Amino acid sequence: MFLEGKIKKYNTERGFGFIEVEGKQEDIFFHISDFPKIAGEPKLGERLKFLLVEDKGKFKAANIVRLDLNNSNITYASVANQSSKRFISQEHSLSNSKKSKIFTVMGLIVIAILMVLVFQKYQSYQQSKELKTAQLINEQKRIVEEQRKAIGELPELKLSEKTQRSLESHHPESIQTVQPTNTQFKCDGRTHCSQMHSYEEALFFLRNCPNTQMDGNNDGEPCERQFGR
Repeated sequence: MFLEGKIKKYNTERGFGFIEVEGKQEDIFFHISDFPKIAGEPKLGERLKFLLVEDKGKFKAANIVRLDLNNSNITYASVANQSSKRFISQEHSLSNSKKSKIFTVMGLIVIAILMVLVFQKYQSYQQSKELKTAQLINEQKRIVEEQRKAIGELPELKLSEKTQRSLESHHPESIQTVQPTNTQFKCDGRTHCSQMHSYEEALFFLRNCPNTQMDGNNDGEPCERQFGR
């Protein structure tokens, strides 16, 4: 059975109060946890309807109904509460969206920085590779030049008449007669520079005729003094 009364006392800090019921000497205890949440905290003198229940050997008010609140106030409070929840939800959604955009932008920036670093490293590697190749080529050229200076130009090797005849007798098929490129000269037994009429003739005899004595220093240049070489 529901009883009716009005709020006589209420302690906001501790969250409990007492209801005065007409015809009863003792006030009824109530706790804020049993009080309707709509339209704010309890107010002194506010009329209530409730059930009297026993809790741990003591009686208290339960299933409390606030009689002084009309339907419009309840509806307004309910709508306000829903609007507040919707606003909070929208703010939360917007906050999450902003955070997502920020993380996306930061991720793109990090990727761009990494790409730039990788490209710079690749360029540095290519430049280093090209530099090493150029250094290697220069080093090879230097070694070749040093070898040429150390060895010098080797004089043309000529076989003696005895050796040539020996080879022809054992391997006649392996010996090919070298035809002179200039047909105006021919070997006729002359062997000295004083017998030559031109440098070209001396060079022909030196390269093609046996037993010549026109290259004292064996540098491949005959009769240098006579022809001013």
